[in-house]
Amino acid sequence: MKRDKVYRLFLLKGDRKTADAEQKYVKQAAADHPKGRWTDFHLPEPHAYLWMPERGQDESGTDYLLRVRTWGRRWADKARAVPGSRWTLTDLEWHDPEAVRALAESFLLNLYVFDTYKAERKAVPELAAVEAEGFSAEALADLRVRADEVNWVKSLVEQPVSALNATAFAQEMAAHLKPLGVSAKLWTRKEMEKAGMGGLLGVNRGSVDEPSFTELVYKPADARNGKPLVLVGKGVVFDAGGMNIKTGNYMDDMKTDMAGGAMAAGIIALAARQALPLYIVALIPATDNRLNGNALVPGDVVRIGGETSVEIVNTDAEGRLLLADAAAYAQKRYAPAALVSMATLTGAASRAIGAKGIVAMQERCTEDMLRCLAQASEDVQERYCLFPMWPEYDSELDSAVAELKNCGSGAAGMITAAKFVGYFARKTPFLHLDVAGVAYYGKDENAWKKGATGFGVRWMSRFLELWSGTLK
Repeated sequence: MKRDKVYRLFLLKGDRKTADAEQKYVKQAAADHPKGRWTDFHLPEPHAYLWMPERGQDESGTDYLLRVRTWGRRWADKARAVPGSRWTLTDLEWHDPEAVRALAESFLLNLYVFDTYKAERKAVPELAAVEAEGFSAEALADLRVRADEVNWVKSLVEQPVSALNATAFAQEMAAHLKPLGVSAKLWTRKEMEKAGMGGLLGVNRGSVDEPSFTELVYKPADARNGKPLVLVGKGVVFDAGGMNIKTGNYMDDMKTDMAGGAMAAGIIALAARQALPLYIVALIPATDNRLNGNALVPGDVVRIGGETSVEIVNTDAEGRLLLADAAAYAQKRYAPAALVSMATLTGAASRAIGAKGIVAMQERCTEDMLRCLAQASEDVQERYCLFPMWPEYDSELDSAVAELKNCGSGAAGMITAAKFVGYFARKTPFLHLDVAGVAYYGKDENAWKKGATGFGVRWMSRFLELWSGTLK
């Protein structure tokens, strides 16, 4: 392939003849290779093909589109081999708008490479056009906006703590969001102390860096909700485990423990760019969790929101302390319509369903909210699984010396963690998203390239679009 050409990817099924000579050439070349294989053609313009079999008789729509997205990742792998290449996606035989959209979006999402520290930074390929029935230039522009924000989230998650401590994290979010019409307040330590954020400040005791608390507000004039939907994201920029220090290789990817906070920022950024008619607040408490002579130890007691006493029984269960402070503040300041917490919170979540989806739990969410969550998951092909929050789990957090302890016995750890955060949501509709299994992949995983994923940003953004429609 010559690099000064526009590259074209043909979508073929191989189940009909065409009169056009060039298409017949491509069709014949496709027939000479196994399904799902790529090849390049020495035509007047450089070409490649992707021959996808049709959806299986017993295959769900989401299963099929995830398979399509996997080929989108592989197409991106091919494109990156030609830095700066420009591509046109041409649908010859699929005639499936959903599949074409999934393929194009997966390509855009998987072009991103974290190369900040590489000596040679290669130009990113471009999707210049999509030639498909019912696919407009506006549709491609919308896909680019979504991919841009998801890839920005990835860029945050990939940064090492030496470059992105809690203060830098807050500053980066503010710099990105203010131009989009989102107000950003970066709290001082004195303000955190006045608000009684004993969880955030307690975890920060083991650090030499200052904590941060970022308050992001998107409130358009046409907002359909008088009370905001509040997003709370965990911003632990590095988690060594505190005095319950992580052992073995469990610390290797802990720069990613702020993925929930980055996810919350990405969701509100997308809402602003799409001009959603919703009042949304995102709260991101951030610190690293390290250990020194003044770090929290098991047996310590902190106060969340200056009120609720919490016994520390494990300093590696720190993220929920940050989320609890933010949830307590949200109740006092906003009395939200709903509260959604998101975090790389527990290994139990990834052990439960692996790296295939988000572990979700809810209390008091309306039927409209639950319906929109399910529809949004199908629309963007990001899976989740609802786990119960039965009252029988409450006793796991009973403490002999405080109102709560910060973690349970270990059984159903993702549920008891959600129970802890949910305690501070009070009577508000509450949704908890544990993204521990999907925020970062150590190897290519179906539709996702190795590294930070931004998983959940598109799902929650689509949920907000659908939910806003129920508020008319």
